[in-house]
Amino acid sequence: MPDDSKSLLHTTLPLPSKIHQINGLQIIRAIAVALVAWLHAGQDLVPVTKEILPEFGAFGVDIFFVISGFIMSLILLRSRHEASGLRATWEFLKRRLIRIFPIYWLFCLIIALRLLRNRSFFQQNYLPSIFLLPFGHQPTPALVSFSWTLVFEIFFYLSLSVILMFFSARRAVLVSIVSFCSAILLGEVAGTQHPFWIIGCNPMLLEFVFGALLALAHQRLGRMRGFGIALLLLGVAEALYLRAFPDQGGANGMQMVLAGVQVIRRVTTWGLSAAMIVGGIIFWSPVITKKLGRIVVILGNASYSTYLASALLIEFTMRLILKIRGEATMSTPEHVAYQTLIVFAVFAGGWLCYQFIEWPMIRKLQGMV
Repeated sequence: MPDDSKSLLHTTLPLPSKIHQINGLQIIRAIAVALVAWLHAGQDLVPVTKEILPEFGAFGVDIFFVISGFIMSLILLRSRHEASGLRATWEFLKRRLIRIFPIYWLFCLIIALRLLRNRSFFQQNYLPSIFLLPFGHQPTPALVSFSWTLVFEIFFYLSLSVILMFFSARRAVLVSIVSFCSAILLGEVAGTQHPFWIIGCNPMLLEFVFGALLALAHQRLGRMRGFGIALLLLGVAEALYLRAFPDQGGANGMQMVLAGVQVIRRVTTWGLSAAMIVGGIIFWSPVITKKLGRIVVILGNASYSTYLASALLIEFTMRLILKIRGEATMSTPEHVAYQTLIVFAVFAGGWLCYQFIEWPMIRKLQGMV
């Protein structure tokens, strides 16, 4: 894999030093979080715009899931440790937990303090949200908005950790693919309403499987520039088609995903589009040299902090906009300008959080454990 990461800011991807960062993936991560921020900014602006600008729904989530499946599988495939058991499991899991929970708990604390101020914290059960525990299709209230996606991430990490108890790192990828596909098939045949199995048998897990398959293919085939560019263009074309015909895309949003409504259709449409886009970037592996590209890579590094902070940043930016201009209906040009401004504010706040809180926290905790 070419090393195009020199002189760039550190990555938040939990990669061992021997696995170089693929900067193209960081650009895709930045685009994915931009899609999420654009969607939710537009939804918050509806009361004063009376319209919704073109958006790609929750497509950013599909991209994140495929990237996670690829990165975790690549780490295992390139592991030099063949042993299984508790030590292998702990070495893998501790980096994931450090990556996910400390900064997440910081945002939980901030929002909990707001709720305590309003005397509403103890009116709901936030325990599942705090520990990202599986929940049913009627989920308990979330402290951090959009955190339902992290429940899938944690389930994926924990599942890989259990597999590492019994199989070597390299074999764990194939075992995980078979295990997830079997669980999803079982869920489709038997069905269940238990919260754990709604996550554990959910077809959305196939997007992690797509990432794992990409890791296997990349490990065997390496860089294939022409094929990668063609695959990327095909994935973008499918996404544009689904944007033009949204009824073809299946489940749209948390409630439909957790209720199992049209999730298979989502995975085989939006999920495959995400897999082709991510796969295209992986096989192409473009070297990022332009200043703009390097800036986007930096924003991709900060994508997790940006994702966690996005709801608060959108809320505060919206308040500022309404305070300055009032609540009169916006024209379409104003709508575009203000929605773009909100997305820029989300990225700026997310990068500050990453640079001065998340990354120093990760470095310190990894040095302690």
